[in-house]
Amino acid sequence: MRKRILIIDDDPVLRRVLAAQVEQLGHDVETAHDGLSGLAACRRQLPALVICDLCMPGLDGFGVLARLAQDQPELPVIVVSGVGDIGDAVRALRHGAWDYVTKPLPEAAVLAHAIDGALERARLRADNRRVHEHLQSANRQLEASLRALEDDENAGRRIQFALLPRERLVIDGYECSWHLLTSAILSGDFIDYFAIDERRFGFYIADVSGHGVSSAFITVLLKSQIARLMERHRLYGDATVLDPAALLGCLNREIIDGRHGKYLTMFYGVVDSAAGELVFANGGQFPFPLAYDGHDMREIGGRSAPVGLYGGRSWRNQRLPLTPVFALSMFSDGILETLPEPDLAAKRDHLRACASHADVDAHGIADALHLDHERAPPDDVSILSLRRVLPAAIPAAQFQGACP
Repeated sequence: MRKRILIIDDDPVLRRVLAAQVEQLGHDVETAHDGLSGLAACRRQLPALVICDLCMPGLDGFGVLARLAQDQPELPVIVVSGVGDIGDAVRALRHGAWDYVTKPLPEAAVLAHAIDGALERARLRADNRRVHEHLQSANRQLEASLRALEDDENAGRRIQFALLPRERLVIDGYECSWHLLTSAILSGDFIDYFAIDERRFGFYIADVSGHGVSSAFITVLLKSQIARLMERHRLYGDATVLDPAALLGCLNREIIDGRHGKYLTMFYGVVDSAAGELVFANGGQFPFPLAYDGHDMREIGGRSAPVGLYGGRSWRNQRLPLTPVFALSMFSDGILETLPEPDLAAKRDHLRACASHADVDAHGIADALHLDHERAPPDDVSILSLRRVLPAAIPAAQFQGACP
């Protein structure tokens, strides 16, 4: 992209040559003949980058660096130094310069490399700052949510539900949806799904032990902790949010160290559309999630320890290929208390039958299960549905199915 670059140099010949080279690179150029006029130009209109000679009468390049470091610390500065003054260039780097070029002037490719590198670094720093500010704002909202939960349950309910994602959201060709019935004003169940990067998104369903404010507090803590892991991934490349087993281990330590007196079951997964697979770990979630490929329905996850109950626990990642027809249905254990079947095996069979199709979302599954929306259930009931959006090339017959 075309940027505005300021050149500060007392040598008129060198200024003209530098300006011509920078313009050939596709940027706009402004020049200043000394340090003071260069600073004045920055105050009038902040450039994207400054190229500054170190040796100038009056305010030299070190003085310009010092003033810019104080007034515009994010402004990239490339210093120009004589071949015999490399020590000065190194000292300038220690005092805030981003790069240096030497006189006589380098080839255009060398100058282009220095300019492109400084502009790209400035762009990345600006992106990271925006992400950090956004996440700081989100964390402030989460802290306000915690205070509201303690002050007023009804206000807490409104805020808790505001923290949930949109009830239906398509991410990278997959539709995510949720349905939640609470047994009390506040819920101990929580669901979320969110984009991680261009090729991956994460999702989870969690069920905190108990009910009321203390359990709802843990759901907000869960949302906050995963937001922090997202921040660490975006700013520093921390891979925890991409590693379901590591994420469960991190949450386990957080909850135990916090001495909240609570634990939770949780199923966390990451869809990698480029690799065509789902990576997941189960932290005690039951009933087991149900995966459907258009032909077969099977339980995934298996038995495992809950999160926040025992120290030193570890979980394992499992992988599942993403077939052209793909649906994943997840439930909190409160669903089992709403089903009329006489035993657990029959209840699980009933869930399989109602989830054995890929053309309904979480609300459709709730309707198929005949959940009573007028009466509070004995325990919180949550449903998380993830399904591949129907491609035009797949016959609709593959999506037929009915709940008995």
